Amino acid sequence: MGDRIDPAVEREFYSHRASWVVGPSRRSRASSSSVTVSGKAVVTERAIVPYTPIGAAGQQRSRAGGSSNRRLPDVDEMDISSHMECARAPSTNKKRGSVITRYVELCGRHAVESFPISSASLILFVVSLTKKALMYETVADYVNIVKVESRRYSEVQLSQTADEEVRLTLQAAKRLLGNRKKDRTVTLNVAQVRVLSYLTPESGRRRSTVAYLIGMMGLMRLKEVAALKLGDLAFGVRGDYVAIKIRSSKTDQSGVGRTIYIGCVSAPIPDSCTEHACAVHRLLRMIESFERLDRKDSLFGASYSQLSEDIKSLVTTTLDGNLDEEEAGKRTSHSMRRTGVRLLADAGLRLEDIADYGRWKDVRTVQNNYMRDASGRPAREKSYSHRMMIEVF
Repeated sequence: MGDRIDPAVEREFYSHRASWVVGPSRRSRASSSSVTVSGKAVVTERAIVPYTPIGAAGQQRSRAGGSSNRRLPDVDEMDISSHMECARAPSTNKKRGSVITRYVELCGRHAVESFPISSASLILFVVSLTKKALMYETVADYVNIVKVESRRYSEVQLSQTADEEVRLTLQAAKRLLGNRKKDRTVTLNVAQVRVLSYLTPESGRRRSTVAYLIGMMGLMRLKEVAALKLGDLAFGVRGDYVAIKIRSSKTDQSGVGRTIYIGCVSAPIPDSCTEHACAVHRLLRMIESFERLDRKDSLFGASYSQLSEDIKSLVTTTLDGNLDEEEAGKRTSHSMRRTGVRLLADAGLRLEDIADYGRWKDVRTVQNNYMRDASGRPAREKSYSHRMMIEVF
């Protein structure tokens, strides 16, 4: 009896509770202006306005106005399935699905039960992947994907004997595949970047050359470049930089977004910029050529696959006959990001600053993946002896 709440007090509590919930604060709008380029208005900025991620505003309204209805929504199997798919990036889900499908198909051909896993099924999988001559890191990754998937079918772990058999099979794969050199994507030096800036890919899409310069100088991934729209840009009033809003990326699956800044290579005197490889002024001239300006239009007018092919064409043409046979690496769109990292490192930028600019979580990825095996190795190594013997006073 002593714990019973007076009904009148309870009614008063709930009648005032809604006013305690704090709704979303009103965002201050940043003032913007425009600069005219050949009679066309191009968006400029004084400050970039933070934007609300997709769905966030609705969630805020739901939290603010849902106090009167305390009943939780019903959930069906489709809701749960859709929710769980969001735990990983779409590209990761696609890779997992492909790996598991091939594993199940292989086990079916050999009359071996696929799930839950066994030493027999994993050994079969590892030997088959090794015969396919994949990189060892890929083999280990695929095996781990299958192991994680198996947890959905059984909580039983492999016995110590079975686990040791699988470990030895992986060790054998490592020895068999470990002597294969991994081809990294080629990088360009400053002179080669200037050569590329004058080229047009085989497709004739001139915008793709500007896309390479933007991706290289902004350390952007190809998907980020391909997704850009005209409305994602804001130029400095003096034309000395462009602010680019990246709405979603590999390391930002929730879509919080990030604004990066690419400056004119002739700053702080952008009015006299004569550098053909300047991403900012090449971008301005590209927009100047547009017949119409629509914020929702694709900036480079090409799909991901089209940009990928165009950049491969540009890099291949630039490096044609200019690399030693032993240095020939992959001529892919990843060259944008790797080249940008190399040029910043050569310019003496700290690894921490490069990692922040490229939106990596730490410097280890930059050190181990982007700074290794840059093109031009023979020329660098020939200078090492001289540098060793330089006297420092």
